[in-house]
Amino acid sequence: MNKISRSLIISSILINLTACAAFTEISSSTSSTADTVTPDVTLNEFVSKRFVAIRHDAANGGGENLDALAQLMGKDDKSAFASLMKDNFDKIFMNVEQPVDILSRIEIQELSKKG
Repeated sequence: MNKISRSLIISSILINLTACAAFTEISSSTSSTADTVTPDVTLNEFVSKRFVAIRHDAANGGGENLDALAQLMGKDDKSAFASLMKDNFDKIFMNVEQPVDILSRIEIQELSKKG
């Protein structure tokens, strides 16, 4: 193989590796931010997309999805919110037709706890 052919092959390989690295960086950065809670994520969207994870966290009495839900609902005490969710798990999650139904059920449980 002559020097020109070898140089072309090496250049081609380097270009392909650079393109792969750039694609990996872009795709990993977008996938890691897809589930983050941002001000433009609505409460209903979050609950609809993360319902299974929220339910799992509620059953366990805490977790990042429950913390995010508390934040979106304006709850200051995430620990108390997690306890409420675990203590009232059946009342909140039983026979849910639409994931967003849990929002009104959470409010009902909070009101009954205060009353």
